[in-house]
Amino acid sequence: MHLDEDRLQRLRHGELSPAMETAARQHVAECAECRGRVAAAERDETEVFGLLRELDHPTPQIDAETVAARARGRGHGRGVSAMRWAAGIVLVLGLAGAAYAAPGSPLPTWVETVVEWASGRPDRAPAPSPGVAGIAVAPGPRLVIVFTAPQATGQAQVSLTDGADVVVRVLSGAATFTTDVDRLVIDNQGSATFEIQIPRTAPRVEIRVGGQRVFLKERSRVTTDTVTDMGGPYVLPLVPPGP
Repeated sequence: MHLDEDRLQRLRHGELSPAMETAARQHVAECAECRGRVAAAERDETEVFGLLRELDHPTPQIDAETVAARARGRGHGRGVSAMRWAAGIVLVLGLAGAAYAAPGSPLPTWVETVVEWASGRPDRAPAPSPGVAGIAVAPGPRLVIVFTAPQATGQAQVSLTDGADVVVRVLSGAATFTTDVDRLVIDNQGSATFEIQIPRTAPRVEIRVGGQRVFLKERSRVTTDTVTDMGGPYVLPLVPPGP
């Protein structure tokens, strides 16, 4: 059995347990196909990071059609990977003329997300908009969204949508995101306001604040203390519970 894309990428980034890493490296040593996939992923990531280093230089004169054509000609034999590579480069080139180091800019975090997604990491997707800090992730069978701590003020507006991904946006304030299998951790800094979109088709999505469950969607059933009118958003306070 070959390594799936998730395990292959985690092997490359040193994210497997020692036992799993030993088994994966042994498999790669014996499997020519997986060795080729590892080498292709490393080449793709090297090229993307090379483009990122060009952010301080004039924007290259190249269009999306040209990049896509080059991706198709790379000979990966994997259409999805080639298009992911092309999309990543197009996005990076679009950022080349931006003020990457501007104070308070969300661009560095967004660029990091783009790089991970373009290199094949399935656990993160590009932020919903380059102008708003955020993240989009596939819900999987049972996703848990964890706010690391209560806030003095602030709230999360939760809506059910027809989209395919769980989308989290920071409407005000600041936050950082960390993902793992079936888990999205939001390090909410200070007092921030969030918008969370959950697909109606998601089997199970739970939201926790400082270890306490405040929202649970299981198939078509939603459990929360918040009351919503006419299908509007659920407004979850992120403040500590009362005495």
